[in-house]
Amino acid sequence: MNKILVSKEVYDREITKDFVKDIAEKILKELNLDNIELSISLVDNETIQNINREWRGKDKPTDVLSFPLDEDTPSGYKYRLLGDVIISLPYAKKQAEEIGHSYKEEVLRLLTHGILHLLGYDHETSEEDAKVMFSLQDKIFSKISQNL
Repeated sequence: MNKILVSKEVYDREITKDFVKDIAEKILKELNLDNIELSISLVDNETIQNINREWRGKDKPTDVLSFPLDEDTPSGYKYRLLGDVIISLPYAKKQAEEIGHSYKEEVLRLLTHGILHLLGYDHETSEEDAKVMFSLQDKIFSKISQNL
């Protein structure tokens, strides 16, 4: 049993909190993770640009940001604290059209990507790390996207 917290700051009838919770559960299941606490925020381009500028020094909107929790889970707490994933829904929608995915598939791809970053995967450290991360991301995407 996982604890998935979803906040949605953008009105969007297609991407619901329940949809995001459902695909997050499926991603965690594919990664053989249980008793996880995860926070997911669905925001607009302006919000993600502000966060990107403040935390990464990049003054532009982006699709997804991940912030792993760098502290140990408090003893006695039944969930492993992973961290926060922030997704810009307008950016995801535009990117889906450019890539040729459905909007829901793109949110799945971005959420998978964000969760992998929370687990320590990083495509920016080396070409080998990028291969490992994107291979796992593609495997999870292929399995879950069949049922969207």
